[in-house]
Amino acid sequence: MPFFRRPFDRRQFLARPAATHDVTAILALGYRAYRRYLTSHIEEIAELIHTEPTAVLEHDGRIVGVAQAGWRLPPNAWLRAIILDSRMEPGVALPILLRQIHGLLPARAINALYITLDEWNAPWLRGGLDAAGYRHVMHVWTYDKDDMEIPSSGNQLVAVRRARPEDLAAVLRLDAICFPAPWGKGEEILGPALVTAPYFAVAEWSGRVIGYSYVTVHEAGLRAHLVRVAVDPAFQGQAIGVRLLAEVIRFCRSRRIGLISLNTQDHNTNAQRLYEWFGFRRTGETQTVLGFTGLDSRASDSRPPYR
Repeated sequence: MPFFRRPFDRRQFLARPAATHDVTAILALGYRAYRRYLTSHIEEIAELIHTEPTAVLEHDGRIVGVAQAGWRLPPNAWLRAIILDSRMEPGVALPILLRQIHGLLPARAINALYITLDEWNAPWLRGGLDAAGYRHVMHVWTYDKDDMEIPSSGNQLVAVRRARPEDLAAVLRLDAICFPAPWGKGEEILGPALVTAPYFAVAEWSGRVIGYSYVTVHEAGLRAHLVRVAVDPAFQGQAIGVRLLAEVIRFCRSRRIGLISLNTQDHNTNAQRLYEWFGFRRTGETQTVLGFTGLDSRASDSRPPYR
């Protein structure tokens, strides 16, 4: 009888933490499955099972599902990968797989797990996430700017310069006070970005870092994505964010980049006004953020697998 042609029997599922010997099977599943939620290449997901909370789902001894959390900034983390064998029923398999990944998180001081859904992956993911207890948190809107006009150069009394490795502590402090949960970015992201991003700048006043901006470049240099603009709340209202944004656009001009994109939360009206004044326009693309909160603090990595 062909595999999975018979009705699913929950008693035949085994959810457990991923192990080193699972790497080959995880890669094979990632290459062949079309039900994939990946925030990076499958090769990176496989490598990260050594450091990031990762769970696998077996059926009849075969790995048919993988889930991985990452970008941990306690008490929050994000789902960075979900892969299901294409013959699996998400509404059945996902709650079992996610229950296992939830059990791995409290020992790492995580009590809330989030995921961002695009329109293309929502149809197969949303039902299983709902069944697992994930609830709507907010929408994220996408903005684009296809001209490099600058309405204002902002505050010229602050110095804006390329970030240096020794700025990391100041950047992490700023990120923590400027972005509420679950939007903070920890050293895992900001540390490498500070030295490798094509554009990462800080605003400095009297030797103190009071703001920063961070840009990535895509599509063979044709599009830039504004990841962050942050200003210390004690210095807001002084056109420092305007200055940082103006310098981002000057960078894009120098690279002959034709389009700048960014994402912002649906409730962040202050940021939206700034972006729209600078000529950014909503694209109509919306992402949905779902979250699972209140993970059981009594759970641990030694929790027995779900059968």
